[in-house]
Amino acid sequence: MHYLRSLFGSFCPDPGEVEARSLLGFSLRIGCHLIASDGGEGYDRARVMGRARELLLC
Repeated sequence: MHYLRSLFGSFCPDPGEVEARSLLGFSLRIGCHLIASDGGEGYDRARVMGRARELLLC
């Protein structure tokens, strides 16, 4: 978490947002094998996971 906080903190000035992004990123990484993604046609697991990563980094 410390590493993620430092990464997100490099472009997010809000400490609350840094903490939330860090927690989401950590959860996504360690729990990705437990997360089911069934978003319908055109939204396979790889696409949804890629979009989640994009949202964390914008």
